Amino acid sequence: MTDIKIKTMEDAVALAIEIGRTEAALKQMKEQLKAFAKNNGTVNTGEVLWDFQPSVSWKIAPESLRKLTLDLAIEGVDPWELLQISKKNLDGLGWSEDVLEQYGQKSVKKTFRSVKASPQTIAG
Repeated sequence: MTDIKIKTMEDAVALAIEIGRTEAALKQMKEQLKAFAKNNGTVNTGEVLWDFQPSVSWKIAPESLRKLTLDLAIEGVDPWELLQISKKNLDGLGWSEDVLEQYGQKSVKKTFRSVKASPQTIAG
């Protein structure tokens, strides 16, 4: 990788545009490799294996979740330390932050990523 020095906003904008292009190209390349691996099996580069790796998750029905929490408590484990409600599910409730603050503490982390600009942010 070259040693890129950003000195001006124009340099930063040019780099951001190039990153967008590179990420789009990378996405297309991964899709092509994914299709190849789907039809032909693992792609072994000698350093890494590209293939479909299992991703395990569990969907537990509400009635089973009640039993799970009781069994955890019997085992001496605080089930509420293990169980979290997702932001998506909380957002689906339509509750205000004032209401949610009665139950827990809001945590905000910043991640460096791009988002589509609205006409207001472009003009601003």
